[in-house]
Amino acid sequence: MSIKHNVIIAVAAIALSSIGCSEEPRKDNEATKLAPTPEPVFTSTLATTKPGPVVVDPPEPVVVQKEPATPEIFPELSVESIDGVTIQRFLTASAVMKREPVHPRSNFVPSDEKVYAFVEVSNASKSAKRLLVHFIGPEGKVSGGIQLEIPAAVPRWRTWAYTRHFDVPGLWRVEIRNAEGELLGALPFEVEAEL
Repeated sequence: MSIKHNVIIAVAAIALSSIGCSEEPRKDNEATKLAPTPEPVFTSTLATTKPGPVVVDPPEPVVVQKEPATPEIFPELSVESIDGVTIQRFLTASAVMKREPVHPRSNFVPSDEKVYAFVEVSNASKSAKRLLVHFIGPEGKVSGGIQLEIPAAVPRWRTWAYTRHFDVPGLWRVEIRNAEGELLGALPFEVEAEL
């Protein structure tokens, strides 16, 4: 397995093992019994800065910090709330049933019908908000541009977007931005080549 594949597996394992729920109790139904609810993983799509040399005062020798073998692709982004909108859950899945994600996962193949980006948000502001969802593939291929409308003053709103255009194998990410273009969250997923 490649280092890239190990990084993706580690990110997916952390995301899927961090099971949590919102403050409101959720009613169990068939869909929620099928899949666990991981806490959102917020990531940034901004380029990370490369670590520079670290100089230690003499008489100790000068130590140069080497660049890591695999740069951090998706550094964590801590977002409390932007303009009253807070993401409570954010994950990718192969389906949504009864307003809940079914079989959340981060690995897909081109023959899968769709990749869903499921998001649960709250909107504390007194006005409705619009979120934009983009699926961004290897070499910057963009699919989506889906608009999600979030009503005013809702403590919990579940919605989703999906794409059928993920035919290029490699590392993808789904981004959620507000109408002003501010990043609320990004989540990596991988499209594997079919055998």
